[in-house]
Amino acid sequence: MLMNALLCSALMCTSALPQMNMKGIQRPQLRAGGSDASAVEAGNGDLVAAGPTVPAGTATVSASTINLSKNIVGAGVLALASGVAAFSASPIAIVPAMALLLFLGGVSFYTFMLIARVGQEMGTATYKDTWAKIFGSQLSIIPALTIAFKTYVGGLSYTIILGDSFASIASLVGAPTLLRNSNFWVCTLSAFVLLPLSLLRDLSSLAVGSVIGTAGTLYTALFIWLRLLDGSYAAGGAFHSAIAATAQPRFLAASAARPLLNPSAFVLVSMLSTAFLAHYNAPKYFNELAVPTDGSTKQQAFTRVCAQAFGLAALLMGSIMAGGYLTFGGASQGLILNNYATSDPLAFIARLGISASILFSYPLNFVGLREGVLGMLGLRGKAADPSVHTLSTVLLVIVMNGLALKLKNLGLVVAFGGALLGSMLVYVFPALMFIFATRKEEAALAAKGKTLAPARRNEMYANIGLVGLGLFLAAIGCSMVLKNAAKH
Repeated sequence: MLMNALLCSALMCTSALPQMNMKGIQRPQLRAGGSDASAVEAGNGDLVAAGPTVPAGTATVSASTINLSKNIVGAGVLALASGVAAFSASPIAIVPAMALLLFLGGVSFYTFMLIARVGQEMGTATYKDTWAKIFGSQLSIIPALTIAFKTYVGGLSYTIILGDSFASIASLVGAPTLLRNSNFWVCTLSAFVLLPLSLLRDLSSLAVGSVIGTAGTLYTALFIWLRLLDGSYAAGGAFHSAIAATAQPRFLAASAARPLLNPSAFVLVSMLSTAFLAHYNAPKYFNELAVPTDGSTKQQAFTRVCAQAFGLAALLMGSIMAGGYLTFGGASQGLILNNYATSDPLAFIARLGISASILFSYPLNFVGLREGVLGMLGLRGKAADPSVHTLSTVLLVIVMNGLALKLKNLGLVVAFGGALLGSMLVYVFPALMFIFATRKEEAALAAKGKTLAPARRNEMYANIGLVGLGLFLAAIGCSMVLKNAAKH
């Protein structure tokens, strides 16, 4: 049933593409230092690349749903199985893991819509502008710094995946030892592929990455489930002896020493905090949505878009997490594709597809990082200057990809980034914006002798609790991630 659902999703995404083009949706014209930078403000490390930019107020519900679902699914999806393995090696652990995914996905769905609601009330078009309208431009550095750091983590995840994938591909084709080293590929791809792509000013030609990313991620989900069902990696399976002992399936029943649920579950929680992260584009998606012609409100149409998009993203992420974990259990690696044998031809295609998707998506993420850094340094106005553009690009590529030479654990990157950054962007910042926007509305109503609606007041109190939850998850998540990293 799950395989059929994924296949239906693939067909829906494929069939929707020509329909979107027929409706006049344009390919993105992304230019460094130009006004189009907002189109890549997200920088979610998307394995399913963000869709084309749509003229304001013309996007249909179906087109917005597909684009948003692609925007949500990021590189971290390949690390989720290791998040389950961090707290258990029991097959039953997938049940609470799926419950956590659905719960935190639901919270992310709510806060995504919350940002759009506040933006509509404030009359703003971007996450940054909404924050500045509520808290003042002096404090806009807070979300800007957080988003810039998030794009850095996304780019670092990309580089780790590329290095590991190309090294595995080289092993499969019997390449020399040097070519089987992931650091060789990190350096080579950085110098001859990623840097030149990041220096491009017009990225419209990379829009094909949206199709490649969707196809690659859907194929990976199908491949993972095929290998689970055919038992190729179980004891006695065709590829069981072809992988290292540390990567072979390992399942253990829960015990008193290590119960099914324990504090290490916060590693998975941290990963899931950033798994549904597309929040900085919430006002953009709302503003681009066309006014419904069926009599419903734009807010109702936007709710349908969010429900469908987050639902599709949860289906895809849950399938990859469950399929990977149920295949390898406690041995699930930080990058789940590393568990599969280099001699497995279907794994080769998965690595090739994911790598191709990342090569197209890397520069889109990088533009968001560069724009954010230049903006914080007060150099946004000089971004078009060739020397500023080149120097900033080279330095950022070195700083970001250089760390990938040492840091190889994708699960650690995703979990720590989720704990520290996802909690802020998904839980704390949206709730704070709503709380202070409500306070302003309450003051305005009081000046007119009116009172705030009880439902709005209760929602404000609930968001105060959400701020506390976000801060708690950030603190405990970072602690548990670092503790688990020290064990390994």
